[in-house]
Amino acid sequence: MGDKGKRLETSMIHSQGDDNGHGSLTTPIYQTSTFSFPSASVGEKRFAGEDDGYIYTRLGNPTVKTLEDRIATLEGGEKALAFASGMAAVSAVLIALTKANDHILCSNGLYGCTFGLLTMLEEKYSITHDFSFMESEKELRSRLTENTACIFIETPINPTMKMIDLSMVARVAKEYEIPVIVDNTFCTPYLQRPLELGCDVVI
Repeated sequence: MGDKGKRLETSMIHSQGDDNGHGSLTTPIYQTSTFSFPSASVGEKRFAGEDDGYIYTRLGNPTVKTLEDRIATLEGGEKALAFASGMAAVSAVLIALTKANDHILCSNGLYGCTFGLLTMLEEKYSITHDFSFMESEKELRSRLTENTACIFIETPINPTMKMIDLSMVARVAKEYEIPVIVDNTFCTPYLQRPLELGCDVVI
């Protein structure tokens, strides 16, 4: 999805312009909840996931699609998915990548609500978690287990501003085929680019 060859500042201004055929410089805000279909057969295909058109705004609409495309461009990713809140995004990613009795390795210092979610996952689904300073490959490897399903990192860590070497973590994780998730809230893609450093998911 990235704008190849463009500087980030250019992509921030010009990425994924609105393609509604009217030449508007600003993306319209589509407030409809549902969408009509040109035919019953097209509607059937959309509900079956065989057609890319819109069905229901909670599942996507042109305004949200433009936002997602622009975020993907700025992060240098293939796709983006917009959520109503940061914790909704964190929850969706962790639930998608784990199952009962899995293990999550986390950076030593997380947003309080993320810690609360991890505690709930452990209590309800036996998805355990541990913390690592992630200061060396040796220390990181020692914290991984046979059932580590993902590595979750917040960097810089709030409120200490401690930084983690994302490329080192990604390099080790790839040896074990473990996805690395980065909460990039503080830095944004302007100051830190986790995907380019080898990480798999950015929040």
